Amino acid sequence: MSIRKNLVYNFILTLSQVLLPLVSIPYVSRILSPEGIGKVSFIDSFTYYFIFIAEFGIIIYGIREVAKLRENKDARDKLVSELLTLHVLTSSVAIIVYGISVAILWQKFGDIRLLFFSLSYLLVNSFACEWYFMGMEKFRYITMRSLITRVLALASLFLLVKAPDDYYLYYAIMVVAAIVNLVWNNINLFREVKISFGEPGWKKHLRHTVVTNAINLAFGITLLLDNVLLRLVSSAAAVGLYAFSVKILRTTTLLLTDSLQVFFPRIVALKRSGNETGMQQVMQKNLQLLIFFAVPMCVGLGLLAGPLVRLFLGPQFDVAVRNVQILCVFPLLKSMSLFCCNQVLIAQHKERQALVSLLIGNGLFIPIALLLGWHWQDAGAAIALLIAELIVLIISYNYASKLIPVLQLFDFKGWMQASFTSLLFVPVVLVLQYLHASDTLMVLAGVPLCMAIYFGVQLLLLKNSFAIDLRQWAWSRVAGK
Repeated sequence: MSIRKNLVYNFILTLSQVLLPLVSIPYVSRILSPEGIGKVSFIDSFTYYFIFIAEFGIIIYGIREVAKLRENKDARDKLVSELLTLHVLTSSVAIIVYGISVAILWQKFGDIRLLFFSLSYLLVNSFACEWYFMGMEKFRYITMRSLITRVLALASLFLLVKAPDDYYLYYAIMVVAAIVNLVWNNINLFREVKISFGEPGWKKHLRHTVVTNAINLAFGITLLLDNVLLRLVSSAAAVGLYAFSVKILRTTTLLLTDSLQVFFPRIVALKRSGNETGMQQVMQKNLQLLIFFAVPMCVGLGLLAGPLVRLFLGPQFDVAVRNVQILCVFPLLKSMSLFCCNQVLIAQHKERQALVSLLIGNGLFIPIALLLGWHWQDAGAAIALLIAELIVLIISYNYASKLIPVLQLFDFKGWMQASFTSLLFVPVVLVLQYLHASDTLMVLAGVPLCMAIYFGVQLLLLKNSFAIDLRQWAWSRVAGK
């Protein structure tokens, strides 16, 4: 399947990750209290960090190796069996450490129901195999499966979560949806692949997965431990304010970063075939996509932070506006750092350089988050997250630019065109404010207007090459060519 088709399916999947929360978040934030949301965010982050430990670097490594062996079924079946065996073993170790950690932090949980669902997810996740389908570029299957489970989860949310005390049901729905995805994957995997557990060959993968596992754990510090660290020095309510505000940023960032998953297998395959020119062209196209969309997204989030928070989270989360304003550049920093780490360094087997970038940036996040979280609570955690992402980007960019000097990581023309056009959003927002537009109108009118101006100026006035390619591709789809 072509990259363009994969991008379409991936965009549909990512769009569901954005649109469905636009429905669920306003409902949840008005039913549950910040404290209840904080409890769920804490246990969710806590659980996912142990899932990261259990995965032992298998996801990135598995995608890369499956992509290499796509045409060799026997070797691919053997690889999948070995990696699944390894994952079951590492999951067993993670579950033991999980139990010890729960005993130590018992007072921070306070609800046995949350722990039950948490442990259930951790157990079933021992057989996770999403990496296989991504390595095989089966994005149509991934998209359709995820859409079905997400819609069912959304319906369950409206049916079951009715009162502030239903926070445990909110978490249960999240866990059950994830478990359904895992089981669905395994059913299809066992149909396609001849699995043999207990393969002795799993040991040979350790020297590769140890580094990628360290990358995963370092990556998970800001992604999963932010709520945990904030809870250690602040209240559950502060965690709730931070968690939902940062969720807005991370949800929108998915529109950018999920494209990396589509390009990554193709970059690896081109590298393995020795097609350096083709590989660099694909990487450059991925980079153009990120720049084209990341800059206006950051400007728009900064300008519309107030209306977005009040519209989607409700008045009790009004304090979270400052968090969104602080983090408005997060999509740009995150997408660019992931590009440098994944598409450039890891794809070229330079995992250690990616690890150094993450260890320094995300390692510094721990003391900074504890200090600023204690002093400024949710706003302090937001500042700490931004600092960490900036450090990771600076270091990984330095490594990436040295590894592939011909790759234009800093496309001055592209950056200037995106920045100039995005500044045109300012008068649009000012006019809407002058007209005393409601928060709903600010979002529903402001976003489409800004998007129309951005694409129009980039395409018609600046003649942006990526915008022209995008238009030509869209017309070809409409014409059925």
